[in-house]
Amino acid sequence: MTRFLAILLLIGLLAGCAGNTQTSNRLDNAEAAALYEAASEAAGRNDWQTAISELESLQAQYPFGLYATQAQLDIIHAYFQAGEVASTVAAAERFRRINPRHRAVPYSWYMQGLALEEKNRGPVKDWVGINDVLRDPVPRRQAFAAYTTLVEDYPDSEYTDMARGRLDVLYAEGAEFQLSVARFYADRDAWVAAARRAITVIEAFEGTAAVKPATDLLGTAYQRLGLDALADGVRTAQRETDRDAGDRIPDTPTLYEEETMEVPPAPTSEGPSGGSGGMGGPMGGGL
Repeated sequence: MTRFLAILLLIGLLAGCAGNTQTSNRLDNAEAAALYEAASEAAGRNDWQTAISELESLQAQYPFGLYATQAQLDIIHAYFQAGEVASTVAAAERFRRINPRHRAVPYSWYMQGLALEEKNRGPVKDWVGINDVLRDPVPRRQAFAAYTTLVEDYPDSEYTDMARGRLDVLYAEGAEFQLSVARFYADRDAWVAAARRAITVIEAFEGTAAVKPATDLLGTAYQRLGLDALADGVRTAQRETDRDAGDRIPDTPTLYEEETMEVPPAPTSEGPSGGSGGMGGPMGGGL
């Protein structure tokens, strides 16, 4: 009889523990939901700093809860909107480390590329009129690498076409940057350096609008260096190229037109949802 009572007591204790665990989980989910709702409301009014604060608290307190993955995605978008480039890149990399096979991984690569492009922008630089293509080329190369990874590894992603568009812009920017450096050397009569940069444009950025002025500059550089035969060869080749192309002036690339980057909202944690975005709960919804 004593043994029977002991068994009943043990069963009761186990049942009590299970009940307490379920109650605790429900409370945790409710608190996480409240934090997520606060973040969603802040994002809805473009209060990105508050949204970031709430999402950071959610991730710190409930890293494995129902809202964890969605918060990891939404905070990438929130950091970007707040202009926090380094945090955007870090959040994108963290998402991939935690969720390497998630369907939203292409989104993280796209946002990382956008953030790296934004690294060269800023209100002060825009106010003083600094040309984007003349700024630090390192973030541009890093953005190019991020977009390339997306295009090559996730060709069927809904973000791939947008990434290809950004690659075209970055390619044109790279050509223009090299041409600007060549002109910098030419203005200072550093003709050997100018010729080398012009050759870089011609060989590495074929098809861009910078090739023709780079070719003209190369001919001038050779002439100034006393290399008349090479200068004549460059000009002859340029005339043949112009004739083959029907003397058509290259179209102005998108880079030099009014253009904006398409910044998608965070997809739901169930995967990209055709643009509806996160901030609506872990199972879907939109801003």
